[in-house]
Amino acid sequence: MPRIDRISALHDDLLVNILSQVPTKDAVTTMVLSKRWALVWTMVPKLEYEDTSKEGGKNLWRLVDKSLQLHKAPVLESMHIQAERQFTDDADVGKCVSYAVDHNVREISLIIPSFILPSQPKILLLPSNFYTSKTLVNLTLSCSALVVDVPSLACFPFLQTLALLNVVFNDESSHARLLANCPALSYLHVIRYYSDNVTRFIVKVPSLKSFTYTDNHERYSAMPLVLYSPGLQHLSIFDYGDLGSIQNMPHLETAYVGHLVPQPNDKFLRSFSSVGSLHLRLMDVECFSAINFPRLMKFKLHLFKPSFSELRPGYSEYCSLEPLMLFLHNSPILKVLTISYGVGLYYEDLPLSWNQQSSVPGCLLAHLEIFVWDKFGGRRRQERECVEYILANSKCLKTATVSFQDVTTVSRRKRRWWGT
Repeated sequence: MPRIDRISALHDDLLVNILSQVPTKDAVTTMVLSKRWALVWTMVPKLEYEDTSKEGGKNLWRLVDKSLQLHKAPVLESMHIQAERQFTDDADVGKCVSYAVDHNVREISLIIPSFILPSQPKILLLPSNFYTSKTLVNLTLSCSALVVDVPSLACFPFLQTLALLNVVFNDESSHARLLANCPALSYLHVIRYYSDNVTRFIVKVPSLKSFTYTDNHERYSAMPLVLYSPGLQHLSIFDYGDLGSIQNMPHLETAYVGHLVPQPNDKFLRSFSSVGSLHLRLMDVECFSAINFPRLMKFKLHLFKPSFSELRPGYSEYCSLEPLMLFLHNSPILKVLTISYGVGLYYEDLPLSWNQQSSVPGCLLAHLEIFVWDKFGGRRRQERECVEYILANSKCLKTATVSFQDVTTVSRRKRRWWGT
C-alpha cells in the first residue's frame, strides 16, 4: 500500500507555522524534500541561527548570508543569532540587522562571545536604520566588540524589553540617549563591560517597571549608578560602586541589592523604603539606621565577609548584630525573615556585638511567621543569644529553620547548644 504524504498536503500557512518552531538551519533543509517544500521555508517569519558546529563561525555566517538572500517573508517577527565562537572575517552583523529592520522585525537577539582580542580588536557597528526602528518590541545585544553609537534622532517608539549585555558605548551619553528615546520601555537588563566608556550610568525611564543591573568593574571602584524611574516595581542590582544616586521608588514590590563595598552608608537604602520584599547582600549591616519600611513583608539578609586576601582599606572586621534589631523595629509588618551569615571559619573568633534589646520589635510580637538562619556558626555566644531572642519573642512563628555552616559537625553543635 503506497504511503500517503499527509504533511505535504497541508496548507502553506500551516507548514510555515510548523517550520517557524525549529531552527532556521533545519527549516532550510526541508527544501530538498520535494518541489512542494522548495519555497515553504522562505516564508518563515522567524529566523533563528545558532552555531553548533565544531568548525568555528564560518558555517553559521555562511548560512545567515545565503538564507537571507532567499528569504521572501514580507514581515519578520524575530531574528535570533547566537554564535558560540568568535567572528570570522565574513561575518556581517550590520547586514543582518539592517535586513531585519527593513522587514519590520519585532524582536532581535544578537548574542556573540567576546573576542580573543588582537592588538587592534575588531569593532562592530549597528546600521543607521536600526536606531529608527518603528517596530522593534524586544531587543537583546550581547557582544563586547559591539559599539552602540546612538544618534541624536534615534527613536524606538514601541520597544518594551531591552538587554544590553557587555556592550561598549561610543561615548558617555550614548546609553542615556538610547534610553531617553524608548518611551514604552518596561524591562531593562544591563551587564556592564569593564571598559564600556561610561563613568556614570544614568537610567531615567519613567515607563520602566523592571530593572536588572550588574556592574563588573573592578571591585570598589567609583562607578555610580544614577537611577530615576519612579514607576519601578522590580529591581535587581549587583554593584561594587556608588549607589547613592538612586531616587525613591514608591511602587517597588521586590528588590535584590548586592552592594559589596566596605562600610556602606544608609543613603541607598532610603530609596527602598516602600519595598514589599527585600534581599540584601552586604559586607556590613551598620547601614541599617532609622529608615522605616512600612510595607516590608519579606526580608533576606546575606551578610558576606570577604577572605583576608580580599580585604580593602576601610573595611572593618568587627561585626555587630544590633543594627539588625533596629531594622526589625522599623519593619512593623515583616512576616518572613531569612539571615544567611556567610562568614568563613577564620572569622569565628572576630569581635561580634550583641546586646539584649530593651524592647521587642513589633513584627516579632504580631507578624513574623517564618524565620530562617542559614550558615549558622553557633560557636559564639552572641550569635546564639540573637537566635534565641528571635525565637523566644516571635509569638506568631509557624516555621523556624536553623542550618549550620559546617555540616560535618551539625549533630555535635546541636547537642551542645540545646543541651541534649
